[in-house]
Amino acid sequence: MKKILFSAVFALSSMGIIANAQISQGGLPWSMVNKPEFNELPVSRSVNPDWSAYLAVEAETNNTTQARPYIGGLIANADFGFPQSGQLQVLPNGSKIWSGVITIDGAPSMGLLFNQFNLPKGVKLFLSNENGKQIAGAFDAGNNDASGKFAVDVIQGGKVFVELNIAPDAILNDIQLHVDGVMVLHRGIEHLSAFMDVQPFDQIDNQFNGSSSVCMINAICPIGTDYLNSRKATVQTILPLSGGYVGLCSGTLVNNTGNAAGNCKAYILSASHCEGSMTLNNAAFNQLMIRFNFERTNCSNTAPTNGVTLTGANLIARSNLISQNVNDIDGDFMLYQLRQAIPVSVGAVLSGWNRGNSLPGTLSSPKKYITFHHPNGDNKKVSASQSIYSDNSVWSLLLTEGYSAPGSSGSGLFDGDGYLIGDLSTGGAYQMPASCRLNAAGEATDAGDFANYQKLWHAWEYSTDGTATNRRLKPWLDPANTGVTKLNSVTAQCATLTTGGGTLDDNPVTVNEVTATLQDQVSVFPNPSSTGVVLVKYNFKTSMDVKLEVVDVTGRKVWETKFNNLKSGSQQIDLSNMNNGIYVIKFIAEGVAVGKKIIINK
Repeated sequence: MKKILFSAVFALSSMGIIANAQISQGGLPWSMVNKPEFNELPVSRSVNPDWSAYLAVEAETNNTTQARPYIGGLIANADFGFPQSGQLQVLPNGSKIWSGVITIDGAPSMGLLFNQFNLPKGVKLFLSNENGKQIAGAFDAGNNDASGKFAVDVIQGGKVFVELNIAPDAILNDIQLHVDGVMVLHRGIEHLSAFMDVQPFDQIDNQFNGSSSVCMINAICPIGTDYLNSRKATVQTILPLSGGYVGLCSGTLVNNTGNAAGNCKAYILSASHCEGSMTLNNAAFNQLMIRFNFERTNCSNTAPTNGVTLTGANLIARSNLISQNVNDIDGDFMLYQLRQAIPVSVGAVLSGWNRGNSLPGTLSSPKKYITFHHPNGDNKKVSASQSIYSDNSVWSLLLTEGYSAPGSSGSGLFDGDGYLIGDLSTGGAYQMPASCRLNAAGEATDAGDFANYQKLWHAWEYSTDGTATNRRLKPWLDPANTGVTKLNSVTAQCATLTTGGGTLDDNPVTVNEVTATLQDQVSVFPNPSSTGVVLVKYNFKTSMDVKLEVVDVTGRKVWETKFNNLKSGSQQIDLSNMNNGIYVIKFIAEGVAVGKKIIINK
């Protein structure tokens, strides 16, 4: 329902299925199956915003003392809608195909912004590029949002084919579909090279690192191996902004003490300067797009960039920046909640956190202070340092592996155990090698090796903008009012993971038969327990060896045991010596861990 989008993106014929996608129903448009005889399709033309002029202004005004969104593209005005902008054809079975084309000459990519979007039952929307290698959709009534707004991530090239497949019993007058803007992205589009016939040398770099420094390190490379969950919690944000701009930033999915399976809220922590108006209005985030897993699948740059996109969020809390001058920044955090649950197939993680204000100045290898981010809008990168410095409201790092850049803003900083401790606010160049100041095309970049991260500690009970709940993090990240300093990571469905914030998680929860068995064929009762004694009942299809662990809300293991060859029956667990509170019983089998939350209230 509502605004979750996975545009199933296919490459036809010998190309196979392309992994980069938006969340949708998948399938092929009828025009590719039935091959109807269309007259020449109507074409709606929009003017390509002057990107060169923008770059000239950006170069003149680029100032490392300013905190503002990183601009990835510009928005073209459009006037494309149903039925006036397309052609309708009736098939022999009574079904209908409506098609039209939106064109922007010279655009490397086009993302459609719908100011009217309401599809009745029986109507499906597909978008495709000119050569038909990229297909987004099907979008249907499940994508309708109460705001009436919608957005689709970028399609390759300067021409988008728009098609509605309409069932015989669908009511045409109920269709509301209008595009009033088109995002023309020039950054954050390296993944689109997979859909091109000929790759323009100066637009998209398929072999290197897109727009960012050649010294950036792909997220999947060895320095991030021990921080799998931190990587899976990192996302890229794409936000249409006032003034006709599109902002690119990074963010971190974050857990809270009130989360439980069946009541799992996905929050994203980013930087407040990633949306420059400082609004508290949810309408500004109706068309916010979140890219998950936007990363290379190998350490070199030979593998494609994968990813899926989800759209729409509600603002939860943010600090107010009184100016863009970095010297005026006291707090730089923004928390918003996704409007729909993240599909299991995404494999996302809600990061655990550490809101403490005391950390070791230096870590011993292999531990490190680490960050995953999207510099210059590129695929996910990793940077790290063994040392950290505390300066009142921020954690400061001199990055020794990888760097940061505009577009990295809002990305999370994780401690040596993988707990989120802050979000990237400002940075600059301190000891940058000259060779790392260039990208793969030989162009100068604004990468930096010095970075300041807004502390969770400082944002927790932030009071500079008043004491309202939408001006601080504590009411949202600790809604259970536990007072804990640390909270563990969970999956996006709020199943528990292994140790701490996710460090050394060699066996992440996977979506397979074992997971389904542990989730669906195990129950714990009574819950809440007034005695601390609970009964675990199970009925497995086949015998399994199962390890049980009980952890408290800080992630501390307080009880464990192992049972061999379990199939059907029950086991009693005596936790009567535990204090009242919330605990998680972890069931671990064949490398898969699933958690069941219990409450002891004696």
